[in-house]
Amino acid sequence: MKRSAIAVLAICMAFTATACGNIGRPDPKTITKKSGSDTVSTESKITTDEEDITVDVSSEPDVEVVPEVYSPEDDTEAFVDATMKNMTLEEKVGQLFFVRADALETGFEASVVNNDDIGGVTFVDKMMEDALDKYHVGGVQLFEKNIVDEEQLKKMTADLQDKSALPLFIGVEEIGGDYAPVANNMNFNVELFDNMNVIGASASEDKAKSMGKAIGGYLVSYGVNVDFAPVADVSVSSDSVSDSNFSAEPLIAASLVKAEIDGLHEGGVMTAVNHFPNYADGNANTDKVLNNGNSWEYMLDNELLPYINILDTTDMLMVGHVDLPSVVSDGWPASMSQDLIEGKVRGELGYDGVIITDSMSAKSVRKNYVQRECAVEAIIAGADIVLTPYDLDEAFDSVMKAVEDGKISEGRIDESVKRILTLKAENGLFG
Repeated sequence: MKRSAIAVLAICMAFTATACGNIGRPDPKTITKKSGSDTVSTESKITTDEEDITVDVSSEPDVEVVPEVYSPEDDTEAFVDATMKNMTLEEKVGQLFFVRADALETGFEASVVNNDDIGGVTFVDKMMEDALDKYHVGGVQLFEKNIVDEEQLKKMTADLQDKSALPLFIGVEEIGGDYAPVANNMNFNVELFDNMNVIGASASEDKAKSMGKAIGGYLVSYGVNVDFAPVADVSVSSDSVSDSNFSAEPLIAASLVKAEIDGLHEGGVMTAVNHFPNYADGNANTDKVLNNGNSWEYMLDNELLPYINILDTTDMLMVGHVDLPSVVSDGWPASMSQDLIEGKVRGELGYDGVIITDSMSAKSVRKNYVQRECAVEAIIAGADIVLTPYDLDEAFDSVMKAVEDGKISEGRIDESVKRILTLKAENGLFG
């Protein structure tokens, strides 16, 4: 597999070969003579008709250079650094995109790629393989339209990994209850759980953890390694908690979100908690971006509690499309706000894990922002991964151009790539 070859190259790139003398024609008076493993040093005189030539056949013995081998398990940092040294700019930029599987079928129009009511790709064809070679994406998200049955899903995830030079994040949004594209498919023999508000009403950490462990266990068996869950949003009223939310009580939500993450990790999948700083009972598929007018101090004591509680636990933190006029001054929603991501999440809260945006194909983004600017602004703001851009080719080219023009430094790209590859290595994706 190509990704195995890349891993070998990464290991070999972990050492630097030293120069071995002058390059070009050898000194005509110096000859190195070898006999087996021994080097013989002599000086002899050759007589010709014209002159005597003294030939020095002395030489230092050859030194075998043994590369220092770094494995992802034993020295993750060295392994990641070596891998990055062998990556092109295009490969690095590609790692910053987590795309729909249908986006790799480059013959599809963007309107088809992002329409969940139209049939999607269910196997990896030559066009998708070529797209993996061109865009070098870091992750692929599967939706209900990409999932047929157990054997199909196993083969598709295996083929995606096989055709990718670097190991992929492969994710689904398997929250549970009504939001479970795998468990709600009758072709899968897995447990279907209640909606999160039902589990939240019990306030049982054991139930939340058991659910997470079960979901993680079956996702891993199908080749899925990331679950876009749990939802840490806090509902507005206890009388009408959203199906995907645990509670309107921040402390209850915090405890159950933490418990579910523990379960998902025991099951073997990575988590992407969403949607910081809080969608409450809303979502991003609206004509306008959600607005939260609360102060930062108020949020810290209320809707942010479930997120703050898991910053040392979750693998990824998903930042949503929420306007925060009382918190940031740059005018961007949270997903593209440097004040929020670099200033608050990285700086004040101290989170140094992988930050992923909510879907950039969400209606609120498409209707209110220029698509080709969104991925660029998110990366400038400090996001590591741009989730499902509406048009992959446009988003990829925009980021490449931003780096070439100096709007984004390659050092900034490297910061995110290092976090992404480290997470992949720590979770065994390099094998």
